[in-house]
Amino acid sequence: MAAIRLAIESDISELARIRYVFTMEDYPELQQNAEGEEQFYTTCSAFLERAITGGDWYIWVAEEDGRIVSHMYLQLIHKVPRPGRTEDPYFGYVTNVYTRPAYRDRGIGTKIHQAMELWAKEQAVEFLILWPSSTSIQFYERSGFHPSEEALEKHL
Repeated sequence: MAAIRLAIESDISELARIRYVFTMEDYPELQQNAEGEEQFYTTCSAFLERAITGGDWYIWVAEEDGRIVSHMYLQLIHKVPRPGRTEDPYFGYVTNVYTRPAYRDRGIGTKIHQAMELWAKEQAVEFLILWPSSTSIQFYERSGFHPSEEALEKHL
């Protein structure tokens, strides 16, 4: 049974390795153009250290036998206060959701999402957003996400 918890600094190297592995799994074409693996670990580890200690990023992990088997990241986005609407100071950006292949279809991702959502409600997060991959849409729909026509995006 996986234990769900927030990531801590001692998880950084494993989280960086998982990020590399699952990126290569999902985007094998990046292998040709990617920076060296060690350089990636240095860059990613620095990001994760800032994320874990900084107060705007929260990373939930599922751990079995001392090994991280799944994770979900949440970035708090601070909203500009509005008169009469100061009770919901954040919205949340969900990203970097991954479960190791051998641990899929066991409900671990759902358990992580439930823990993250409960925490977000306690922090007065107004809503959560994400950009799903085509293979993850059903997972997010089962968790209560739905398409929104309110957002626009522009790629730079």
